[in-house]
Amino acid sequence: MLVSIVQVHTLIGHPCPAGTSARIRAPIAVLGVACAALGLVVLTGWYLHLPALVQVRADLPPMQFNTALCFVMAGMALMVWAWDRLTQAMPILGGLVAAFGLTTAAEYLFHANLRIDQAFFHSYITTQTSNVGRMSPVSALCFALAGLGLVLLGLRSAPRWSAAVVGSAASIIISISLVAILGYVFGLPGTYGWGQLTRVAMHTAAGLGLIGTALFIIAWQMALHPRERTPRWLPVPLALGIFTGSLVLYFALDARQNEQITQTVRTGAESVRNQIAVRMDARIRSLTRMARRWEFSGPPTQASWEDDAANYVHDFPDMQALEWIDAGHKVRWIVPLAGNEAKLNRDLTLEERRKAAVDEAEREHQPVITRILTLLRGGLGFVVYTPIVFQGHSDGFVAAVFVAQPCLDRYLPPAVAAGEAIELSEGGAVFYKRETDAGSTPPDWMISDRVELHGATWDLKMWPTPELAARLDSSLPGVVLCAGVLCSLLLGAVCYFSQRYSRTAAETTLANAALRSALDKVRTLEGLLPICSCCKRVRDDTGYWSQIDTYIHQHTNASLSHGYCPECAAKTFKDFGFEVPQEVQAQLDAGNFEKNKIETAA
Repeated sequence: MLVSIVQVHTLIGHPCPAGTSARIRAPIAVLGVACAALGLVVLTGWYLHLPALVQVRADLPPMQFNTALCFVMAGMALMVWAWDRLTQAMPILGGLVAAFGLTTAAEYLFHANLRIDQAFFHSYITTQTSNVGRMSPVSALCFALAGLGLVLLGLRSAPRWSAAVVGSAASIIISISLVAILGYVFGLPGTYGWGQLTRVAMHTAAGLGLIGTALFIIAWQMALHPRERTPRWLPVPLALGIFTGSLVLYFALDARQNEQITQTVRTGAESVRNQIAVRMDARIRSLTRMARRWEFSGPPTQASWEDDAANYVHDFPDMQALEWIDAGHKVRWIVPLAGNEAKLNRDLTLEERRKAAVDEAEREHQPVITRILTLLRGGLGFVVYTPIVFQGHSDGFVAAVFVAQPCLDRYLPPAVAAGEAIELSEGGAVFYKRETDAGSTPPDWMISDRVELHGATWDLKMWPTPELAARLDSSLPGVVLCAGVLCSLLLGAVCYFSQRYSRTAAETTLANAALRSALDKVRTLEGLLPICSCCKRVRDDTGYWSQIDTYIHQHTNASLSHGYCPECAAKTFKDFGFEVPQEVQAQLDAGNFEKNKIETAA
């Protein structure tokens, strides 16, 4: 374990260790050259005004100048690591890349302009670009992570966890770039752009993928332990990369779904606007024909006019009443008269909105719709004034009175913009609603529009009712996110337990080998050992005679101590003329030892 830590620390302490295999240095060098070349090609395109080098297609976003500059610096840093030259420049280049990414991210986060977007070049292509010259927030995030990884790789004394940090950052970059490329392929703009902000160019996503791959290879090489095929931190970046991809995909699918719902509402708003305009134009043309008959045939009798007006009111139930107003702006004839008696001989100049509409119609010689009024018979509505010019002089107006709610209910039956709530207002005052009491709706799905009709401007707001929203709102984004989180956790766990099993298996193999070796040594003491019957020496496999205590010590872990058995001790005492001690004699009498067979035989 200590040897492994020392080896990892040695790898981290130098940008490209001398022992690093050429198999590792070669692909890193190739990736570095590819990144730098990509950046140089785009920079050349900006300077030479060659859009084909800046954009993959004319309708797609360009790679911004600062983005290309970051690719050049990141590619140079990777080449420094691979070629082990000018290693002190690697943290500097990585720091510059991280600075560009973090500064751009701060501009988006704080809605500020730190004047770096066009500090080196004034961009002239703004396709799908929210701020001229500013790289995408997605690119800014990836370059910030890549710059951090390059700085850690270039440090001479980096902490041991550097490889895990670099590997995790690389997995995030790879995941984001891969999802962005797939978004271009399958038409999911949310994967390569956040909201209305600058979007990631297709070749930018590809370049970020190259940087992420290079960083991951380096981190993998740095963190490998002896006799292990994968770094121990692999479960973390694996789970993190899958989670990042699923999160980006979730937001992309959710944005696409919201866009589809919004488009549905926008289509409904266009239908409502057109329906109101068509219906009102038909009514105004009818009123204009009525006025033109007056101008052509001369003033009709009251009975004749009222009979004609009664037919109009019968044919167009949305009209509450038809009036003739004389040149002095006083109401003279009304159909139907019942309920409208209070209007007769009423001076229109007493009401500001009516007077403004009448004056405009008289001045422009065109039908004019008043602003929303509180009608004399109650309710909110509007009046259409059509001027009558007889023999060059004003002969009054034909006025049609409409009550807003029932009139627009006829114009907008349930089949028009089905399932959508409608709200019409003027000057902030709401005068028409349809299905707006069913509940609130997220503001993202609300569409604001305008209906302009012959001098009147109405504000239109529409959104889907909860029933329609529930029908259009798919659970697919949530399912994708949950599946991504589950897959990230499962794959991370599988990778972790697989590595743990591999290490346990390797340790078990080593332990078994040690046991087998020990058993082999033990077996050398089994079987028939040649031993001298006189001096008790033992003959080994090479034919060499060794003392039995020496032989046992060499072939086992036992150490022998020397002493006298009771019989030898008694004999020795007798040989020297001493009396045998009582404890020795007691052991002789007990007989708890093997008798000397030679002496017994003698």
